[in-house]
Amino acid sequence: MSTTLQKLDFKIPDISDYSKIISFLKPFAEKSMSCEITPMTLLIWKNYYHQKIAFYDDMMFVSLGENSEIFLLPFADDMKKAVNILKDYQRSRNRALVFLGAEGVRLDTFNELFCEEFSQTESRDDFEYLYLTEKLKNLSGKKFHSKRNHISAFSKAHEWSYETLTPEILPEVFKMADRWTEEMKMLTDDPKSIEVENAALKEYLPQMQKLNLCGGCIRVNGEIIAFTFGSPINSKVFDIHVEKALPEFRTAYSLINREFIANELCDFEYVNREDDMGLEGLRKAKLSYRPDILLKKYVIREL
Repeated sequence: MSTTLQKLDFKIPDISDYSKIISFLKPFAEKSMSCEITPMTLLIWKNYYHQKIAFYDDMMFVSLGENSEIFLLPFADDMKKAVNILKDYQRSRNRALVFLGAEGVRLDTFNELFCEEFSQTESRDDFEYLYLTEKLKNLSGKKFHSKRNHISAFSKAHEWSYETLTPEILPEVFKMADRWTEEMKMLTDDPKSIEVENAALKEYLPQMQKLNLCGGCIRVNGEIIAFTFGSPINSKVFDIHVEKALPEFRTAYSLINREFIANELCDFEYVNREDDMGLEGLRKAKLSYRPDILLKKYVIREL
C-alpha cells in the first residue's frame, strides 16, 4: 500500500477537530452557499450519517456511511490530486468512487477535470433550501398571507416574547428539547435522527461562542416553547441547523423563524435551511416559504 493510503485514516470528527476543519473549509466558504461548508453539519450529524474526516497534507476528505461508501468533493486546492488519492483509496478497497456534490465552484472545478470519468444524477432529497433574509423577515405579499395569519393567531392566543439564546438559558432549552424529542419519537418512523439531533445540541450549544453559534427562542408565559440556532456559512449566508417548537404550539414555527431572522440575521443576505431529508412534511414546509434558490446536489459515480 502506498504511503498516501497508509496516512488516509478516516475518523469520527469531534469538537477538538473544529479549528482544523475550519482552516480547511475557510478557503472555499465565500464562494459557496452549501451547508457542507459548515463544520457544524459534520459534527451534529456525525452519528446519523456516519460522517468521518481524514487529513492528508493540505487536503481534507469527508466520507459518509459506516464503511465510507460515499464522499464529499475533497477540500483541496489541487482537486485533481485529491480526487486521484481517493480513487486509489477506493481501488485498494475494491470499490468504485462515489461523491455527493453541491452545485457551485468546487463542482465546476471537478467537472472541468473529470466530467468524462463520472456520471451525475440529481439527489432531490439532498437539495438545500435558500431564502432571501429580507423576505423571511418581512413575510410581505400574498404568498405569505398564511404565514402572517399563523403569527397573528398565535399572538392573539398567547403572550409571547423573543429572547436571544445565551448559555444562561440553555438548561431551559434542553428541558424543552427533551420534551419535544419524547413526543416526536412517537410520531416518526425515524426516531434515531431525533435522538441524534437532541444529543448533538446538548453537546455543542454549551460551546456556542467557540463554535460561532447563534440562536433564539420564544417564551409563552415565561416558558420556552420554541428555539432555533445556526452558524454562518460565510459573510452573506447563514445556515439554520436546528428549529423546534412544541407540538401544541406548531404555529410558533412561523414565529421563531421570523423573529430569529429579524433580531439576529439582518446582516446576512441569505438563509440556508438545509435539506428536507426526503420527508414529505418537511419538504412541504420548506417549499411553503418559496425558496429563492433550490441548491442542487448530485450523486457522482465513477464510470
